[in-house]
Amino acid sequence: MMKGFTFLMFILIASLNAITADQLQHMQNSGELIVGKGTAETESEADKRALQDLASQIIVKVKSSFVSIAKEDNFNLDKYCKSVVETFSDIQLSNAKKFSDPASTDNNKIVYRYITPEDKNRIFAERKTQILSLVTEGEIAESEDNAVDAIRNYYWALMLLKTHPEYKTITYYFDNKERLLNIALVNQIEKILSEIKIEITSKTISKDSNCFDIVLLASYKGIPADGLLIRYNDGYGWSDFERWTNGKGFINIKKTMAATMNFIELEIDCSFANHSFSGDIQQTLGAMRPHKFDDSYKKCELFSKEATELPSVKSVISYETKIPKDTIEVLDNIITAISNKDLARSRRYFSAKGFRDFNALIGYGNAEILPEEVKLKILKIGNMSIVRSIPLKFDFRSSNEDFTEKVNFVFDEKNKVDGVTFSLSDTAINDIMSRDYGTDEEKALIINFVEQYKTAYCLKDLEFIKDVFCDDALIIVGRVVKRKPDDYADKLYQQLGDEMIEYVTLKKAEYINRLQKQFSRKEFINIRFSDNQIERVMNKDKKVFGMQIGQYYYSSDYRDKGYLFLMFDLENPDEPKIMVRSWQPEKAEDGSIIGVSNFQFE
Repeated sequence: MMKGFTFLMFILIASLNAITADQLQHMQNSGELIVGKGTAETESEADKRALQDLASQIIVKVKSSFVSIAKEDNFNLDKYCKSVVETFSDIQLSNAKKFSDPASTDNNKIVYRYITPEDKNRIFAERKTQILSLVTEGEIAESEDNAVDAIRNYYWALMLLKTHPEYKTITYYFDNKERLLNIALVNQIEKILSEIKIEITSKTISKDSNCFDIVLLASYKGIPADGLLIRYNDGYGWSDFERWTNGKGFINIKKTMAATMNFIELEIDCSFANHSFSGDIQQTLGAMRPHKFDDSYKKCELFSKEATELPSVKSVISYETKIPKDTIEVLDNIITAISNKDLARSRRYFSAKGFRDFNALIGYGNAEILPEEVKLKILKIGNMSIVRSIPLKFDFRSSNEDFTEKVNFVFDEKNKVDGVTFSLSDTAINDIMSRDYGTDEEKALIINFVEQYKTAYCLKDLEFIKDVFCDDALIIVGRVVKRKPDDYADKLYQQLGDEMIEYVTLKKAEYINRLQKQFSRKEFINIRFSDNQIERVMNKDKKVFGMQIGQYYYSSDYRDKGYLFLMFDLENPDEPKIMVRSWQPEKAEDGSIIGVSNFQFE
């Protein structure tokens, strides 16, 4: 009874801002509060240290729960607990109350941060929710044979689980069977890894090179494993991890070293440590010891196929018979220019706009053509002819980022290249083409538009982005700000309803200004799409569509995953217009995201 009375008195005192450092200490000793203290020359630094100390005090309360985990990871208990403390972000602890000690001096600021035991339980409950959410996402990805997303979500869940005091007891139902999550996650990841196969698809020796150029394919259950992070050993050491688009990877081994090698050693990165979308996950991956999986290591027999000597890269690329001969001649010359890194020689094959795009794309990341056996195809849309898809490797040495992308060339009626775009993944294209919402021509229009959209963000093409958004486009990000519906965009926005109020709307100019600042500080941007849902808006006489799509956004200084919704008008294919763009980091509680159903049209 007395303890309860004391706590009520604390609330009253705190509300009157009359609490003292002695009272905080007393309540910490009695177990009514968990208190962190920080001292520094500035208040902001003292506050930061108080939050760090608060995290340490929270872990002290559950320290005994981490004994077995520390032993498993060969950690000293205190060292392990220190690692767990580092996984707490300021955001998680932001609800902790703050007290600036009046005893502070100009050069010695003292700050306290404090929470109740109930707040501590809430923090771990939120982490448990985050863990289970990741497991669910992994389970969905696995059911869709998406090995990459399944591994990433399961691994992140496992790392977060190691920071939870109930690590040994949290369970989850896999295939309707209750299993201990710490064991089940390891087994699920090992199972997926065991079914990933990597094989050499082509091995060439260029006459003017002293290296083997080798193309490999990583597949899962016979499906290309799009987005795997893989490194290889070239005999001298391990490369950086590279992201393999459509499961394709390109490696380079010197002939002299290859003569001593029977196998190419490869390693799959399960952590996606540089690709996390959450501050909590990023901190956790940095603080905890990585978990190793036997099946993440693969071997490919180096001389299982005879290498063929080829005079140049262009002979690896062939063309379907529908591609006109004069177009093939143009492409051959462009491919040679890329291979020789002499772009100026190909200028006459481009329009001014096309060469600008081409120059930006090739300069995007020291591009080089993969010596892959590929047959290019042509797609006709109105007056445009799109030749798809030349495989390129992009190398960003200052960021240690390498990845492959397929590139399309858009020809105008004069047989000039008028545009260059990054291709969508094969999975995304098949997804768009397989759905019943329009004609094959309309689906081709959508593929071309989404590829233009992706390319504009990757190449930081503000002019295209300015042109493609309607002047009164509805652009939604972040938290909501309610405003009087005084224009078309606001009227659409108001229809989202009260359950969607965690967003802010931006005017087109505000959005472009924000992008301009973001683009200026990024060496590269790369976007990958998945999970397409497309609906026609209004009626079949209009080419207005709504598209919900999963988006993975990677850049040199920021990564995130979320759900994008675009409503766009393709009535004039040369001037597509975006009417609505929204982005959200998570689905709503009912699993929905903003889409066509949120709006009504007259």
